[in-house]
Amino acid sequence: MRLTLLATAALSLAAVVAAPAAHADTAAPQTRLQTWPQTQPQACKKGYFCLFEGPHGTGRVLYAANPHITRTGFKLQEEADIEPSVFPRSVRNPLPDTFGCIVRLNDRPGFAGEEQEVSGFGDHELDGRRVASLTPDCG
Repeated sequence: MRLTLLATAALSLAAVVAAPAAHADTAAPQTRLQTWPQTQPQACKKGYFCLFEGPHGTGRVLYAANPHITRTGFKLQEEADIEPSVFPRSVRNPLPDTFGCIVRLNDRPGFAGEEQEVSGFGDHELDGRRVASLTPDCG
């Protein structure tokens, strides 16, 4: 009788202890699904600034932003903390050369660390280094 009671208590305790751990494991993937790389479009829309997983504008789109280009300017949003960071191999820059702007891709949040510069309209190759923040720089 005592042995049966002890075994029942042990199984109940194990079920209570295991339940929160299983719940925590299922919550983590749901959180990851909400991060922005998975919610970005799979194709780079016309006129968008895009970072690609592969060379020559191929592979998955890791980052896409609409720079809202007009005849007199644009509004490419600064990204101080791209989370999670991306490791692009190529970029599509829709900014016209006449604006005289570059886009700085930094390997640390807050526009810190080493940077790669994207200048000129069109597709460009990158070296796969981490990109954790980006900002347009004109003038």
